[in-house]
Amino acid sequence: MAALLLIGGVTVALLEATGNLPGNSMDTVWETPADPAAAEHGNGYWQAGDTLVRSRFDAVTGYHLKTGKQRWTYVPEGRSEICSTSAPDASVLLVVRGENVSAAEAADEGCATVTALDLKTGRELWSSSRKASAKAAAGRPMSGTVAAGGGLGVIIAAWTDEIGKPVADGRRAIRAVDLHTGARRWTATLPEDCGPFSVGAANRKVAAVLNCGEGRRAQLEAATFDPATGALLHHEPLDARRPVDPVSSSAPVKAVVLSTDPLVVSVRPSGDYEPGTDAFFSFGADGRRLARIESSGDYGKIVSGKPAKVAVDGEHLYAVAQRDSSSITKSRAVAIDLTSGRLVWQADYARGNTLALAARDGRVSVLHERARHQSMESLYVLDGATGEEIDDRNFAKDLDRNDRWLAGLLDTDGLVIVSRYDTEGPGRPFVAYERW
Repeated sequence: MAALLLIGGVTVALLEATGNLPGNSMDTVWETPADPAAAEHGNGYWQAGDTLVRSRFDAVTGYHLKTGKQRWTYVPEGRSEICSTSAPDASVLLVVRGENVSAAEAADEGCATVTALDLKTGRELWSSSRKASAKAAAGRPMSGTVAAGGGLGVIIAAWTDEIGKPVADGRRAIRAVDLHTGARRWTATLPEDCGPFSVGAANRKVAAVLNCGEGRRAQLEAATFDPATGALLHHEPLDARRPVDPVSSSAPVKAVVLSTDPLVVSVRPSGDYEPGTDAFFSFGADGRRLARIESSGDYGKIVSGKPAKVAVDGEHLYAVAQRDSSSITKSRAVAIDLTSGRLVWQADYARGNTLALAARDGRVSVLHERARHQSMESLYVLDGATGEEIDDRNFAKDLDRNDRWLAGLLDTDGLVIVSRYDTEGPGRPFVAYERW
């Protein structure tokens, strides 16, 4: 009997370690064919109903959520490339595109056109120019140029010429259109001596990061607008005591609206190793600042530049924080309160490296690579409020551990879906797994 128990215990341990223990495992359901190498711009992934959407520089493609089969593909006309996109709203995605996107001499062409796509069919609903005049420069790819929410498409117009001088009133550079028709709804008037940096939209709120002042007095501000009229509701510096410079090492910082409701702004230097502000700024329902959350703290360093490693849900910022190289746990999931800026919990559930996370409806799904099993990944589901473990599973198949190209993680409709891209070679847009 003892021998049988020993054999049974060893068998269970082996099945668990290899991701083949029923009730504790993840198995592949489907995977899309690999895409060719991607570019650095135009990448995105979303769920829109029963369609998974993948954006890259040369196309937007929809896949069936349950089968992974391709439903449609949108290819921008001519030699256009996709510069950036919004997140979708009501199954509509805004795509910013243009020609000669990567060419240094093409600043006057650049990312000049906004196109709305119906994500149910992949068909183009409408297109509009971002350029304020024939002389205006559309600029190069950047996040936050457009946003979709509450039935609106919010667009930053291009108001500068090829050498960066204004050709029109930059205070009138944010406009809203009907998301489904492209019809003009309103044009916002920005505060004196301010111009737009990035925009965000949600069901009941429109927000923007503004570049205000000049020279040593220049700083970034957050502003909120009435979604019905575009009227300015409130604006204030991201940090009045420690102003956030819009420029880092002679290049613009990367400042985006990470979440519109609640309003959270992410700011990081232009380069991975450049000095400058690297923090998150949270704001209340009235638009007034609540907290400044530094990317580096006792919890480690938050990987702020990777969408797969930062999320906002309810009252918390969830993120993957890298630890010191000597730590057993190389990185871990953390939760930070948006009101106080204080650490709520940190998940030291296993040795190894946290690859991605997704937050939804008070739960946080975390993809983690085990230190002792370099080809083994696990999925942990945590309570968003407490960090307590609700479920954990092992994957039966290697997920391709190079998280440099991991675009995101979805835990939805009974499936766990991993999205990837790769600028150095082929990569699968989506792979779906199920619990068993």
